[in-house]
Amino acid sequence: MTAFARARFRLLPLALAVLLALDLPAAPLAPRHAPLAPADAALAQDEEPGVYRTTLPNGILVVTRERPDAEVAALSIYVRGGSRNEDPSTVGAAHFMEHMFFQGTPTRPDSAAIDQPITERGGWLNATTAWEGITFFGTVPNQAFDVLLDVLSDILVNSVFDPDALEKERRVVVEELNRNLNSPTGYAFETFARTVFADHPAHQMPGGDRSTVRTVSRDTLLQFRDKFFRASNLVVAAVGNLHHEEVEAKVAAAFADMPDGPAPTFTPAPRPEPKLRIERLAFGARQAQIVLGWPTVGSDSPDRYALQVLATALGSSGQTLAAELRDRLGLVTRVDTGYWELTDVGTWLVAAAAEPDKVDAAVDGILDQVRAVRDAPLDPTELENAKAYIRGSSRRGLERSIDQAQDLSTGIALGTYQPLDVYLAHIAAVTADDVQRVARAYLDPDNYTLVVLGP
Repeated sequence: MTAFARARFRLLPLALAVLLALDLPAAPLAPRHAPLAPADAALAQDEEPGVYRTTLPNGILVVTRERPDAEVAALSIYVRGGSRNEDPSTVGAAHFMEHMFFQGTPTRPDSAAIDQPITERGGWLNATTAWEGITFFGTVPNQAFDVLLDVLSDILVNSVFDPDALEKERRVVVEELNRNLNSPTGYAFETFARTVFADHPAHQMPGGDRSTVRTVSRDTLLQFRDKFFRASNLVVAAVGNLHHEEVEAKVAAAFADMPDGPAPTFTPAPRPEPKLRIERLAFGARQAQIVLGWPTVGSDSPDRYALQVLATALGSSGQTLAAELRDRLGLVTRVDTGYWELTDVGTWLVAAAAEPDKVDAAVDGILDQVRAVRDAPLDPTELENAKAYIRGSSRRGLERSIDQAQDLSTGIALGTYQPLDVYLAHIAAVTADDVQRVARAYLDPDNYTLVVLGP
């Protein structure tokens, strides 16, 4: 139960590898969000066939994707408010608090009692804290959907935050942070994120740090819960062989005692200007880890589609960087690209591993490739291959009911959801000139963020 923007970042393999290195849940592969109008209060089927939305009287937004052929039901509950919304002196409270929701309620006194009704039916539960929200989610066979809803609503409405359990879980959270410090890839990426977003609230990492987690109080956790865990700030998304009217009624009953009141206000922050920022850190590993990138736009900008195509062309589909830096020049042993986004900011990056004496040459090689895409447009084959890769990976990433449920809950809560076919239409419309334009606009080869972890 750790920390990365679970369903909203449709991640390329680079970022997927980072998630694994950080021991974080993986997400589907392609960024699929664009602004969406708020839901109507009444039943609505206005996103895509089989998807229905209702806003309950207490403000909870219920979304159902009716999937008649599915044998598994999934439930995803998104609460907006994450590490970027915390006080800097207590950052990590959101993640710590997420853990505490699994430590006991009056009727389920410990984590075993919470898990057992789900696991004995072959299902599973989890949660994740990210920069902009916290997601609670799980899957069960369709016939056990009521049990899944009962357990998740119980922990969200009735968790007691027992002081003794809190101290036990504090040690668990600190150990998660220690484990990340022992991962070269994860530590490099976290250092990069803190650095590239230094002038933006996103520099506050979802896991927090060991000093804040060791000192944060129960009162601080409860203050965060009371501010953000309100009915009007929840989106509950269900996917499976379900009927929306029944889901709506069951969610209304399960969350009848959820605190209400107005939802918190979320204000976008200005995108950081690109600056030359270099961090070189000693790390006990044989190879050096390199992360080089730039702050870019987030999901509130149409440029995101071209940035995604550019990352895919140089990385996953075209393998341009690998062919040049790894295969021809022998400067790196691994290299990939990535673009990921929050609502108001993103980053385009390259990550690589290299022998310590080849780091500077590898960095120069990466920047040479960036200059090349700024100077000349992609050729038609490169462009079409990148689009084909995004089409396939996006559909593959949304095969499971749980991925669809998280996609709905996160995207709708953040106001950024769009159906897959709409997203792919935007990708199809990207031209080689668009790709060159965003490379020139955001990838300045003289002003970049570079993190190197080396022996």
